[in-house]
Amino acid sequence: MPKRKNEKSLIPLLAVVGILAAPLIFILGIVAGSQIQLANILTADSLSSWISAVATVAIAVLTFVLAKETWYLREAQIEQVNELRVQSIRPNVAVKFFSSKISFNLMMLEISNLGKGIARNVRFRFYDRNDNEMEVSENAIVDEFLKLHVMSKGLHSLGINQKFESFLFSFLEVKGKADGEDIFSTYFKILTSYEDVEGNSYSDELIIDFKEFEGVTEIGGGDPLHKISGDIKKLREQVERMTRSPSKRLHVNTYSSEDRELEKEEHKKWLEEMKAKREQATANKKSQADS
Repeated sequence: MPKRKNEKSLIPLLAVVGILAAPLIFILGIVAGSQIQLANILTADSLSSWISAVATVAIAVLTFVLAKETWYLREAQIEQVNELRVQSIRPNVAVKFFSSKISFNLMMLEISNLGKGIARNVRFRFYDRNDNEMEVSENAIVDEFLKLHVMSKGLHSLGINQKFESFLFSFLEVKGKADGEDIFSTYFKILTSYEDVEGNSYSDELIIDFKEFEGVTEIGGGDPLHKISGDIKKLREQVERMTRSPSKRLHVNTYSSEDRELEKEEHKKWLEEMKAKREQATANKKSQADS
């Protein structure tokens, strides 16, 4: 493409050189013919004329060479400015398919704009291994994608650094919908097409191959932060159960030093009663034995 552009830009310069050189060549031909007819030996005046003519032609050639280089430099500058302008408004829509932090089998979808401009008319298309467009009910996984209105109908616009995130499906649920097929054999492409604010079109491709998930395991049981949030929720529920009174106050039973003294006295009294009972029981047994 750059070579063709250079060839096209050279055509006007060659045309101008040809138009200006034609009269000069015609005049040189007349002068040369007259010199050959009048004399075979160059005089001093004719020699100086030839030198002036050659110098004029050389200056003209150098001028046109300089004009051509200036023309190329101007075109390069204009092209560079246009490229910088396009890059300053170019969006970059990325589709991310990943596992949730809550559980490894929960799959999430994220659509984000990582570019420097607003993305408009964002559309998504699904293709199989043979680059044939996939429709609804052709694949259980693709059906889960198309259940989202964003994936089936697209987005009108997506701002700079704006994200769209949603839960897609659970591996355990989709595996039952695969009709006995190997879930890891799923393979398809997502073609994302979008435009910038000036209407320039762009496209990106994401390949989803479930073979990449085969043999992958998880340790630790999920995100620790999610576990901590669950424990805090349970603690909050317990505190709420403790404060269910209309006054929203905690019911606390205090235990003071007076309570401890009273408890000691009651314990001492109980020991004395138990001792008296044992002594009474021993006396009764002794009286029965004497009788």
